[in-house]
Amino acid sequence: MTLLRFLGLLLLNVLVAVIGTAIVDTGIRRAIPSHTIVAVLWKETALSLVCAALIGFGMWWRWRSEAAKWTWIVPLVWFGFGAVTVAGRGIFGPLFISSSSNFGAAEIRSFFAFTIPLVRAVSYSVGVYISSFVYPQAIASAQ
Repeated sequence: MTLLRFLGLLLLNVLVAVIGTAIVDTGIRRAIPSHTIVAVLWKETALSLVCAALIGFGMWWRWRSEAAKWTWIVPLVWFGFGAVTVAGRGIFGPLFISSSSNFGAAEIRSFFAFTIPLVRAVSYSVGVYISSFVYPQAIASAQ
């Protein structure tokens, strides 16, 4: 039952990291103008990093679940799946954003489908890990 609980909490944390970050950064995204595709990609990456880390920090502060530290595993597997399925079609092109790149629709879709969830989950886990040092888990007293 402990493994099932851990997997359930892991799935919940992955959903919070990916979808929760998208909900939070949607409101902020409109306040920052971007006029090129590269600017949109940079803005999404930066907002995902900051928002996911703050959400992760808060989630550890509130729940202190060890599963939150392993949230990055599931999106890493998803990213690996994407790297295998679109091999040779540019999944890693948007990963290294530069102003001279000329992206097509497939590369941008790959970036948002595979890279952004990984960025959010890793940032979320880093926020959880930092918060675990600030707010250590309470040690149960032996009675």
